[in-house]
Amino acid sequence: LSWGWALVSGGGHSVTPILARAWGCCLQFLRANFPPVDDLEEYEAEDPNGAEVHWPAFGTHDEFDAAAPVVALNWLGKRSLVYLTLTNEFTIIDTVIMTMQERLDFSGMKLVYAEFALSRARHLPTSANGGNGCMTFLNSIRSSDNRLLVLCQEDITEITVLGMRDQIVSLEEGGQWLEALALALDHYESTIQSQEDNCRRTPDSSFASKHLEYGADNSSLLTEDEIWMAELLMRYLILAIDNAPETEPSSMEYSFSNSKLPSGRNSSRLNLAESHFEMLSGVCMEFCIVTKRLDLLFGPIFRCFYEARYINVFLDVMETYILNDRLKYIAPEAMVIFVAHCKD
Repeated sequence: LSWGWALVSGGGHSVTPILARAWGCCLQFLRANFPPVDDLEEYEAEDPNGAEVHWPAFGTHDEFDAAAPVVALNWLGKRSLVYLTLTNEFTIIDTVIMTMQERLDFSGMKLVYAEFALSRARHLPTSANGGNGCMTFLNSIRSSDNRLLVLCQEDITEITVLGMRDQIVSLEEGGQWLEALALALDHYESTIQSQEDNCRRTPDSSFASKHLEYGADNSSLLTEDEIWMAELLMRYLILAIDNAPETEPSSMEYSFSNSKLPSGRNSSRLNLAESHFEMLSGVCMEFCIVTKRLDLLFGPIFRCFYEARYINVFLDVMETYILNDRLKYIAPEAMVIFVAHCKD
């Protein structure tokens, strides 16, 4: 059992008193509810001092199954639950989007535990010291100030969970740009998208008004996370363009004007450079379509490809998205260049 004030799926942005309970492989979130005033009589009790005690009722808010029986669990912050299984798997769950944040192998941790025997000991697995009984890690894992303290036989291990933005920054600093962008998209789809659909768009809005190109100051409707995610994508794009494979001047001329095909060493360099910019185009296209940032796609991103003289590669990738019904809008400036590109 672990009691905490937590954020859970469907609970909005306010913390709720939640009792996490593990029973075998099943983990449950029990929400505490106090009975209405009219029903207090059947719940009322008296403490030794004569004061009335109103006992709360608990109802199952959510539940899920672990891969193995759970031997310990604890809240870590407002939206993370950690649990340890009989197979030494230590798992961290985001309780808002109900996804796994991390899974660690604790087989080498040598946690402190207590052992006791039950009357049904013959039905229980053999414990670590060869006897039949149960192990409890009740006092081995405790949380304090968003930190998890794990009591081991030789030391105390401290575990902290990075926030979503901190995780993305960590991946970015490690050069794992695609992983950082993928995590940002997961964050958008799980937390931002529903809020954006409710706040920014109305059911009777026209198709054109759904894009930020229209309106004088629609950028003010963006959330802080959306602005930060766009900056992340632009940092990646600029870095990738600055470190793109080099091409000979004749190859650059072909890339922009699509004239005669170069051959030999220049052709190999061109193919490598085009593959690089084709990958960049796909990443930017996918990111902007999912996050509904077509203003970013046909604004700064479009200009970056144009100035890098690989706009033809960008337009070829864009055509694929159009034909697959993924992209349903093209900005007027981009449409002019796209029509000319198709004619060539």
